[in-house]
Amino acid sequence: MRILILAASAGAGHLRAAQALEAASRESRPDVGVMNVDALDRTPKLFKKWYAQSYLQAVNHIPKVWGYFYEAYDRKTQSSRTAKVMRLLDRFNAAGLYSLVDEFKPDRILTTHFLPSNVLLSSKRKERAFLPPVSVCVTDYDIHFFWIHPDVTRWYVGSEEVKWQVHRKGVPLDRIVVAGIPIHPVFSKERTRLAAAAAAGLDPAMPTVLVLSGGFGVGHIAETVEAVLKAQGDFQVAVVCGRNEDLKKQLGQLKAPQGKRLEVRGFVTDMENYLTAADFVVTKPGGLSVSEAIARGCPIVAYAPIPGQEERNCDYLMESGAAVKAKDPATLEYKIRLLLTDEGVRRRMAEAARRIARPRAAYDIVGLEAGSGVEQALAGRVATRRAP
Repeated sequence: MRILILAASAGAGHLRAAQALEAASRESRPDVGVMNVDALDRTPKLFKKWYAQSYLQAVNHIPKVWGYFYEAYDRKTQSSRTAKVMRLLDRFNAAGLYSLVDEFKPDRILTTHFLPSNVLLSSKRKERAFLPPVSVCVTDYDIHFFWIHPDVTRWYVGSEEVKWQVHRKGVPLDRIVVAGIPIHPVFSKERTRLAAAAAAGLDPAMPTVLVLSGGFGVGHIAETVEAVLKAQGDFQVAVVCGRNEDLKKQLGQLKAPQGKRLEVRGFVTDMENYLTAADFVVTKPGGLSVSEAIARGCPIVAYAPIPGQEERNCDYLMESGAAVKAKDPATLEYKIRLLLTDEGVRRRMAEAARRIARPRAAYDIVGLEAGSGVEQALAGRVATRRAP
């Protein structure tokens, strides 16, 4: 049995979801051969650079424009235009992806981004070449029409609401599984706050505010940290800058006010420790970031979500009670002060987060793809979650 996992480096979340699936497969199904590939690595270098950077530039510098196109193209009437785009992408990219399939000869293909699944399934090559069943993991608490292709075998989604959205976009219900967004298996392991704080180099005795910038260090993080430090009270702020070295250097020059402590980190591989040690997290609500947070029962302050998928993620989390929203620095300062001073609010948000969390999503998805019969276990977890 072989599973080919395909992501696309347009945002760090898709890559992290693919890494989670690979780790879960190697841990729980050592009998399954697994290969995890960034699909953009099999495209021309110029295309990869354009595709990855255009997304980051759009969400960073023209988020309202991004949001406009996100909403405008999330309609069935745009499906023909999407098909034209896929045919254009096919001309440049399908050859590399089909070569990968021919080399590895997988029994299943599992994607965490719409590009590889749409390109493979829309290619004329599929009519004259072998292509195994293709499944898709949706990495937000929302679904856009760009993800939809009628030949996808199975859809893995994060909530019942997204299952309904996928269905209303034309997918039969029996192809959709509410498994959760795949996060690294380490988030399903128990860990104490004391041990987590020690591992992260934080003071377990101080209230802790965690600020995340995402894997690529996007967003107005310096502004965010300055607003956090203005909140009253004694607490420590841990900032994870991802791969943005310039941001790390910039924040490293900040001095925390008296009674506060500022810890600045770059790219970390033990996010579970930071989320376990934190009293709450301030973050842009990307699908993977918030899924990791709720898996650790960490309340979320969703700060300035970009229009589109982040706003829809934020809506889901707020409706569930696991998050509050801060739209600007003044609101952020207020929400931080509220959460630092009201333990009851933090406790209720943490409980809400745990109710909607699915820390074993990666295991369940791999189990279904490998044919290990985890359907009953999945159904059991859903029934338990819904029980009063």
